[in-house]
Amino acid sequence: MRKRLCLLLICALLLFSLAGCKGKTPEEISAEKYEAMANAALTLVETYNTVAQTAIDNGWEADFETLKLMDQIADQAEEITLAVNEPENVEDARRDYFKAQAEKLTTQLNEEVLPKVSEPCPKAQPAEGE
Repeated sequence: MRKRLCLLLICALLLFSLAGCKGKTPEEISAEKYEAMANAALTLVETYNTVAQTAIDNGWEADFETLKLMDQIADQAEEITLAVNEPENVEDARRDYFKAQAEKLTTQLNEEVLPKVSEPCPKAQPAEGE
């Protein structure tokens, strides 16, 4: 379900990011901020999907703390993608916030979560003699 949602959001992000801007009117600055937010959100979703698949491959769904962290990140990512999908409801200051939040979460996934889940989960390992 999340993969389908993420793929749908990625498609929406790609469509929105294709809109170009030429000048620096307030509307165009707003469009630039939107595009930056959308690109950061797209990177976050792609990184999340990669980390989630790595976690599944290595048995980390057996670790409650990792699942809890991944769910928290997914919830925040959903809030950001909602802002991308409904840009008329988001002011420029919030776009800056969502962009920064997406970048922070992407860094957390790459630096904290991915190294951990790249190894087999000790809780998923069978006990000796089994």
